[in-house]
Amino acid sequence: MKDLTKQLLQLLEKAKQDKKCLVELKNTAVRGMEFELAAELRFLETSLFPESDEVKTAKKQAKDLRLLFQMVELNVSDDAAWLIAATLKTYNKKKGNFDLKNAVELIAKRKEYFND
Repeated sequence: MKDLTKQLLQLLEKAKQDKKCLVELKNTAVRGMEFELAAELRFLETSLFPESDEVKTAKKQAKDLRLLFQMVELNVSDDAAWLIAATLKTYNKKKGNFDLKNAVELIAKRKEYFND
């Protein structure tokens, strides 16, 4: 039992330095139905890795857009709703000269904003 506790503490220390690791640890706790642990890990996640104002704005817009799309019977996730709107905005801004570089930039932003 002591070895398991030691391993868990080492894993937690590593997770404190890497958001992806912490998120995976939290998701594992949820899958294992350890909801109190998952809640504590979520609190730790928000404390150690706070979202920027840019990310908060993107997520709020995404929720609003998802609702808009649902009104017209398009069932998409928050990140897909944001990506659709951002693609159309970029396309219109570029007056139709949308290229692969624009697509890659939008995909990278989507991953940055929504892949926790």
